Formats: sequence, C-alpha cells, structure tokens
Amino acid sequence: MKYLFLLVGIVLGRECFSQEARPRIIVMTDGEVDDQSSMIRFLLYANEFDIEAIIESNSVYQRNGHSVEPWLENQLDAYEKDYPNLTKHAKNYPTAAELRALCYVGDEDSSHIVVDNRSPMRVPGMKPQIDPSQWPDTPGSDKIVEVLLDSKPGPVFIQAWGGGNTAAKAFEKLKRVYPDQYEKAVKKAVMYNIWYQDGAGSYIEQFHPEVTMLISYHFSGTWDYGSQNNSTAFVTENLTNGKGHLGKLYPQTYISEGDSPSFFYSIPNGLRSFEDPTFGGWGGLFYKVDGFKNVYRDANKGSYTRWVEHVNSDYQARLKWCETDEFSKANHAPVVNIKGEQNITVKSGHTVTLEGEFSDPDPLDFDELWRKYGPIYQQHGGTRETFEEMAKKNFPRTKAHWWQFEEAGTYKGFVPLIQTEKETLTFTAPQVAKPSTIHMVLEVSDTGQPKLTSYKRVIITVVPD
Repeated sequence: MKYLFLLVGIVLGRECFSQEARPRIIVMTDGEVDDQSSMIRFLLYANEFDIEAIIESNSVYQRNGHSVEPWLENQLDAYEKDYPNLTKHAKNYPTAAELRALCYVGDEDSSHIVVDNRSPMRVPGMKPQIDPSQWPDTPGSDKIVEVLLDSKPGPVFIQAWGGGNTAAKAFEKLKRVYPDQYEKAVKKAVMYNIWYQDGAGSYIEQFHPEVTMLISYHFSGTWDYGSQNNSTAFVTENLTNGKGHLGKLYPQTYISEGDSPSFFYSIPNGLRSFEDPTFGGWGGLFYKVDGFKNVYRDANKGSYTRWVEHVNSDYQARLKWCETDEFSKANHAPVVNIKGEQNITVKSGHTVTLEGEFSDPDPLDFDELWRKYGPIYQQHGGTRETFEEMAKKNFPRTKAHWWQFEEAGTYKGFVPLIQTEKETLTFTAPQVAKPSTIHMVLEVSDTGQPKLTSYKRVIITVVPD
C-alpha cells in the first residue's frame, strides 16, 4: 500500500506573517554583558513570542543583578526607534510601551546565592541547598505565579539566562498558597536553564518534579564568550556599524550570547523543537536524565553548531529590517506550505510519500541579474523581456531538500530516501519490532542576501506490520 501525504497548508514558522500560535515566554536575566547581547537579538524576535514577562534577577556570577542600571531601558528605547521599520517586515511586533509594561524585578538578594561559581559541575540530582519559603515575594516571582495560574493553556517557557531563584520562589508559593491549583499550574512550566547558576535547579528537581527542566551545558563552546571566532566582522558590519538603533548597543566586539539558545528553543521556525525536548532544533537537542520524570540535558555540542549559520543569517536579516522601511529592500525567509497531518502512522514495508510546496515572498532582482548577465545575453540576440522569462526558470529563488533528522527519532538508522522532485520525498517504512518514530525535515533556502532558511518537520510513526 502507498501512503501519500500532501504538505500544502500554511505553516510559516517565523516567516513574516506567521499563522502558528506564538509560544508563551518568560525571560529571567541577570543583566550580565552576554545577557545584554542576547537581549538585543531576543527583541528582534519579539514578534514570534507571546511575551509574558522580562524579569531582572541575579546569579552566582552577578550576585546583585543589574536592575538598578538602565541597560534594559536603553535597549527598549532603541527598539522603539526601530519599531516602525520592523513592522514593515513582520506582523505581531509589540510596541516598546507594551514591552516596558512587562518588565519586572525578581530576586536579586545575594544572600540567596548559596552555591559557588562552578556551574558546569552542577548536574541533576545534587542535594538542594535553598529554602525559598523563607524568602519574600518579588514582583517577578508574583508575575510567574499569575501567569501559571491563568486560564490559558500551557506550556509557558521560562528562560533562566542567569539564576532560577525567582522561579523557585514562584513554585514554592504556588504549592503553599494554591495547593488545589498547584499541580495544574506547574505542569505548564518548561524551564530552560543556561547551567544551574544558583541553587534553584536542584531545589526544583526535588520539590517540584512536575516542572519540566532543561539544562544546557553545550551552549558553552557554541554561543558563549569567544566560541564563534570569526564573528568580529559580523558584529562590526551588522550591529555596531549598522544603521539600526538597537544593534548599535551591542556591548561586545564579537558574538557572545550564551543565553540565546534558551529562546532559540521556542522560535516557531517549523522544526517544532519546543513540542518536545528530544526533537532538537536551534536551541539544541535534549535527552531525558535517568531517575527523573521531567529533567533533560542537552546531547552534545553538535546539536547547536549544525544550526549556527542559519541562525546568524536570520538575525542578520532582521538587523537589516531595522534600517529598511520598505519590504522590497530586504530579504525574508521562504514560505513552506503544509497540508494534512504532521504526525502520521504507517506500517512497516509500506511506501510513504511526502510532498511540499514553498515559495519566496521576495521577487527575483531582475535589475541585478540583468546587470550581471544582460550584456552576454544581448550578444546572443536576447532582449530584456525574454531574459526575464528565462531568469524565472533558471534562477530559482528557492532551493529545497528533504533529510532525515535521525537523532530526533526513536528509529535508529537511516532509511533510503528517493527525492523525485525537490518538494517530493518517497521512502519505504522500515521493519520495526515496536512502534518507532522517524523525523523528516523539508528544508528550504532562498538565494537572497543573507541566505535564509525555513523548515517543516513531519514525524512518521512506524508500527510493525
């Protein structure tokens, strides 16, 4: 039997006019210099999220936090200046006033930092060292309580760029003050930790096991200080010397954003990574830690580095949006259209065909192509009119291919793929002894500057025949 799954409906991920529901986000930041760099990038992706709060907190490295300094306020002022141009390129950007209303101060009490600075050594299962019941509430912790108690469905992605003490206090209060609602509330929480930078992680693991905890270790060596050795030119050209206001505030001379993977994880770019920590995507791929119900560690450095070029090109395009008041003068990601189920079930031995459609929101630059190739074309008797018809066929705006995301599936092994056309994939479901998943990704890149990439993932569950 042959299974045909046509992938044609709009699933645009972070494409300019996304139709997907935006993930709910709470950011906790200790204001360290790399947090400031990450925040600039985060604000350019503010249209992709339903931002519930930006909370200034502390960590073992920034024991007193930085809320008394105006770094965040200055960035929001710059964002406000870039906002009119950003809205020319994408919907759903919040105003600066809306973002200012979402800013809170959380726990910046240095006496609550009871751990040393050897954060990479703090792993799941260590003995808790804090008791948040003895701490006062903060505007930040109360906001987390409010969000988790509301009637909106989960998940709520809580990002710990620094420490997690503010969230620990919120979970403690939920359990103590709202016992009847506690379990439902904390089950909504997915907390992405950039290391355990205070004592919150071990405490939450033991006393609030319904909270999903993700711990990133391999951000170090991929996104933190000096990891991207050739990024100085990128920062100079696109940020500090760019024409946008927000980018000029970038505080470093090279890309150093150890906290950015925490929000990369939740960007709806078609990879569906935030649906399950084991799916993998821009924010890494995670595996469940033995002995815990909801604790995950990142798998390896490669689960981040494979995406770096795509991630930075996407950022570069958004920085260009800041300085460009016309849609036609900047590049935008391809549109991948999907129709039908994104999760399908087939029996071993059966043929599966996946078919996609895609397009580019930006037209070919005929003037640029004519400048490059027109003189040669004219020598052979061609005209500008016939050149444009030829160019549509020979200079496609998009290039696409399917590939198997083997690490993300429970079926271990690659299946032979037949890609008859760039949008169509066929394969035979392998023999399995138990239900196993195979993840197939349709990846579409354009030929613009910078080159931008969109994705769509289909998950196939293969059952024994």
